[in-house]
Amino acid sequence: MIISSSRTPSDRARAQIAQLFGGEQGEERAVAWARGVLEHAGLDASRAPLRSMRALRRAERRLGLVAGRYLVEAVAGRSDTTGRAGARSPLRD
Repeated sequence: MIISSSRTPSDRARAQIAQLFGGEQGEERAVAWARGVLEHAGLDASRAPLRSMRALRRAERRLGLVAGRYLVEAVAGRSDTTGRAGARSPLRD
């Protein structure tokens, strides 16, 4: 028997981000951190999402795939300030 979770990928990403970057303001800090990492690496999240996610996960080894993808989408401007991924995002709720 398979037990499915009612949590969306976005919910799981936000939960991990909150755990890694600290509570209520964690998502804002995480996105700012991700921007800095990608800027330092010379990467554009819109043009190189896979390389961007790899750079983020190398910089923070505890960052999971879903949370890494979520941050790349946020940095690329494909999510709003509430943390809900945009309509073009594969992570939308």
